[in-house]
Amino acid sequence: MVNLSLGIIEVEGLVTATACMDAMVKSAFVNVHHVEQVGSGWIAIMITGDLASVQAALERGAEVAQYFGEVVAVRTIPRPYQGLEPLITPVEKVETHEKV
Repeated sequence: MVNLSLGIIEVEGLVTATACMDAMVKSAFVNVHHVEQVGSGWIAIMITGDLASVQAALERGAEVAQYFGEVVAVRTIPRPYQGLEPLITPVEKVETHEKV
């Protein structure tokens, strides 16, 4: 995420989140970095891109999310600290099959 901004929008419900993501990636040059269910039906969507694109995408995403459901929070982090990346990037779980 060097020189990229981070945008986070938290919405209620899977349908709302899906419509929100669709609108954001179609309205600006952003990438969906990570999607996480944070509890109680809330879903956090993290996007990356240049600052103007992230802000435009979050604005459009909030409009669409408000139409389909509920927006819980919207936040932009202009140039996040490098040490933040391991905290927001999902760790892949590797399944091991042990012989019994």
